[in-house]
Amino acid sequence: MILTINLNSKEYPVEVIWKNIKKVRLKVFASDEIKLSVPENTPESWVADFLADKKSWLEKKIEVFEMTRPIEKEEHIVSGCSTRVLGRQMTIYVVRSNKKGVIIEDSSIIISTTEDNQADIDKQFDNWWQRQAKQYYQSVLDKLYPIISRHNIIKPTILVAKMQTLWGSCSRKLCKINLNYYLYKASVACIEYVVFHEMVHLMYPNHDKNFYEFLTIYMPDWKERKKQLDYEFVLGV
Repeated sequence: MILTINLNSKEYPVEVIWKNIKKVRLKVFASDEIKLSVPENTPESWVADFLADKKSWLEKKIEVFEMTRPIEKEEHIVSGCSTRVLGRQMTIYVVRSNKKGVIIEDSSIIISTTEDNQADIDKQFDNWWQRQAKQYYQSVLDKLYPIISRHNIIKPTILVAKMQTLWGSCSRKLCKINLNYYLYKASVACIEYVVFHEMVHLMYPNHDKNFYEFLTIYMPDWKERKKQLDYEFVLGV
């Protein structure tokens, strides 16, 4: 069911889903989507009251998202625009050169390009980002894998993709972990949380008691890491 709610003088659709769950889940996604999952027998009147009660919270989340939108998903790469790498704010500089390359110097990303074409510059940056992200995700996986290897789990393969609503997912059958392209913007602690979360799913496919017990034993502060990631990027609860 789709409801609408007025937030900051603008109408937003809210997708309400009745599911076999015990707790209410309200999330605001990077695409401005708002989703509310409620237990199966929840009355529609309660849903309306709940959203009205959460209006102030939702408005604050939308405001933060609007302020960070230009940083999180760059439409075009031009000199002076900014992004984040491993939680650090970086300024991008595009310079003309007889050789292509991308380097990081202090708080700058310097793109040397032989082209003036915007599409070529965007593609050059995108290819560099994909390589950097995958290399870093792999280093995190290699660091954490010994915890999982004790349980006869084969080391998974990492894939990087631009995902709209997930930081990661895994395929137990194929022993592959998909990680979000944009996760490379997050802090080291947040990236470690997402990678480890997906690795634990290779042992426990569901978010059940066993999954969370294992996660808590080997990453006791996972809730703080998740909270930081949700606040800075996903903006959901």
